[in-house]
Amino acid sequence: MLVLFDIDGTMLSSEGVGVRSIEETCEKMFGKPCSLEGIPVGGRLDPLIWNDVCEKHEIETSQELHDAFRASYTEVLLKNIVNTQVKILPGVQQLVEKLHAMEHVVLGLVTGNYEETGKMKVEQAGFDSSIFVANAWGTDGKVRNDLPPVAIAKYGKGGPVVLLGDTIHDVTSGKSSGCKVIAVCTGSHDRAILAASDPDLLLEDLTETEAVLHWIFNIHNQ
Repeated sequence: MLVLFDIDGTMLSSEGVGVRSIEETCEKMFGKPCSLEGIPVGGRLDPLIWNDVCEKHEIETSQELHDAFRASYTEVLLKNIVNTQVKILPGVQQLVEKLHAMEHVVLGLVTGNYEETGKMKVEQAGFDSSIFVANAWGTDGKVRNDLPPVAIAKYGKGGPVVLLGDTIHDVTSGKSSGCKVIAVCTGSHDRAILAASDPDLLLEDLTETEAVLHWIFNIHNQ
């Protein structure tokens, strides 16, 4: 079985350090304030957020400029995240530990983050990023729906796939790829918005570890 986790708002909370670091990076690059206000962030791909920043602030982008932003953003985030309290959200550590201990379970990350910044956040929270082996990052597709198939292909064994996320983008992308989706109300989107996207299971958080495991291995297969 493959179990896929979104990062921000699902596994951890990082006090908005990613948004602040993007704004700081763009101000450093362009010599003017580059606020992300009004730009949707939750559940979206970092390259798409970059494109929206450029459009909002009338900056002509290119692949070379994007690559320069990515490298600079990684440096700025590294500087900022060491002074940020990155919190593991309720129940996540216990769930990850139990799943990792199971021989028949493979773990993966499906996230809009760049690979280097996503791993940075996971490791700052206290996880060993190497235990997540079937991953899809923000540069692995043009839209969120492209990502789960990338992770599933890396798994390569067939069988059930469960995806956990905190936004409607996690739900819709997971369901479009045949995943069973657990949505949690710990991030960007509230219960009403998540319910409207029709996840297979909707939870306030992942505190009830044994109940979540029971659903993953028993209920959703019935």
